[in-house]
Amino acid sequence: MGLVKVTIFQKNLPDGLNLTTFKKLSTVKSDFLLLPEYFFADSSVKEPRDLKEKTKFALDWLIKLNHSYKGVIIGGSVVLEEDGKLYNATPVIADGQIVDWYRKRYLTDNETKLVTPGSDPGIFMLGGHRFGVLICNDVRERKYFDELSQQDVKLVFSVLNSPFRDETIDEKYERDEALFSIPARENGQSIAKCCSTGDIMGHRLQGRSLVATPTGISWRVPPNEEDKQILKTVILQT
Repeated sequence: MGLVKVTIFQKNLPDGLNLTTFKKLSTVKSDFLLLPEYFFADSSVKEPRDLKEKTKFALDWLIKLNHSYKGVIIGGSVVLEEDGKLYNATPVIADGQIVDWYRKRYLTDNETKLVTPGSDPGIFMLGGHRFGVLICNDVRERKYFDELSQQDVKLVFSVLNSPFRDETIDEKYERDEALFSIPARENGQSIAKCCSTGDIMGHRLQGRSLVATPTGISWRVPPNEEDKQILKTVILQT
């Protein structure tokens, strides 16, 4: 077993990809930098088509960032076009280039109008670490965590836009338990969840980033800070 240092960037989407954000992330020193789903979706994004138009800029920004930040970047997600199809996909970036992709498999009803579901599990080996990636709604499919575990993946990164819900703290924590704590405990996995804050295309978000380990939730954003932009580095055992 080894230790891995993971930086979670709970990003405020309306801030966009500005110089202040770039400088802040450039100075981070960790093995992995984790960004949320559609991390680049600022206030100019009004509809899903706008996400596709901004993808090239977002990827260029991540690659440039990776020249300063020396770890592996789990680049939230973008709209990837391949063979005439669109995917909600996570770029895995290392050494200043896109090494591979994970394509979201469990789409929401709204997404099916725009993107195609992926078919392959996101399993990667970089920097001496074997890890998996899931995007947002994927975490509702317990079988995806089990599938990763069966292929000896003990480190899982999940990137999300979590819609705001009017609910109690107990209800929030019960959902954390069901979606993250139980698979982490039963599969012996460490799961890092990265959310965004602000809003996307008029929909309010809540930043519920957390880390689940086989022994429980080791860190999560307090309920009174779910609207805050947060940069947090944690050390996990894999």
